[in-house]
Amino acid sequence: MQALQTATDITFKNILCLTDFSEASEAALAYGLGIAKHFGAQLYPAHACNPEIVAEATTADVFEKILENSRQRLEKLALDNKITGQILFSHGPVENVFPGWVEQHGIDLVVVGTHGRRGLQRLLLGSTAEFIFRNATCPVLTVGPHVAVRPYNGFIAENILFPTDLGGHAEFAASYAISFAHESRGRLTLMHVVPLETAYQRDRRELIAAAVSKLGKMVPSSAGLWREPEVVVEVGDPALEVQGYAAKERPDLIVLGLPRRKEFSAHFRTGVTYKLVCSAPCPVLTVRDMTAE
Repeated sequence: MQALQTATDITFKNILCLTDFSEASEAALAYGLGIAKHFGAQLYPAHACNPEIVAEATTADVFEKILENSRQRLEKLALDNKITGQILFSHGPVENVFPGWVEQHGIDLVVVGTHGRRGLQRLLLGSTAEFIFRNATCPVLTVGPHVAVRPYNGFIAENILFPTDLGGHAEFAASYAISFAHESRGRLTLMHVVPLETAYQRDRRELIAAAVSKLGKMVPSSAGLWREPEVVVEVGDPALEVQGYAAKERPDLIVLGLPRRKEFSAHFRTGVTYKLVCSAPCPVLTVRDMTAE
């Protein structure tokens, strides 16, 4: 079941929270719990145990002990946090079971955490982050290593940053940012960065004026926001400019849009999305536009 949408109303009903029992996963769980509480959603704690990665010479007995220990840890995690949603446990790579979990339980939000200095390269098991970004049809909330705040009593985003390249997928993702701002009566900033190479080739003032106009049109008059959205246009490296703005303004949530057929190449780790998720001081919600053909 996809997120319920109107001009300004989006909610989540079924949230999948992936864990590998690390500190990073604990941070993600805090947000999963907070969002589930706020929206009255069902939270599904999930873990895919893959003993083969521990050692090539793992015996059958050790193999079974690893599986049972992981299952018990997941059950304890759910019990300690009073999670009533079904526990999702599987043996094998998470890539094999993730699509089925999403489909079977109508998942409309996935919550994951990233590990320390290595960022998304160590999300869950190896390349899991890249797999999730490539295949998740629902929004993904990523809690990076620089996120310090924990939403113990529900999650409300009162300062939302929406950076966009103004592609065709921007409007769909913007609806999520607008919804969060409307619900919290909070601050919404729409941001675009004109790449330097583009600014060198065309009139800079015209580019900035065009971007300001497009950003302003993204918020419909029916949005009913309590505060006038702020529009920011910069010229420079998109990742660095957004990173700098986020470090200064300290948003509660960053919303990023992805096109439906977005594919991540071998250069994924050098891309804007990757850099923002790894460096952001707050969770990053990536939204894929599934309405486009």
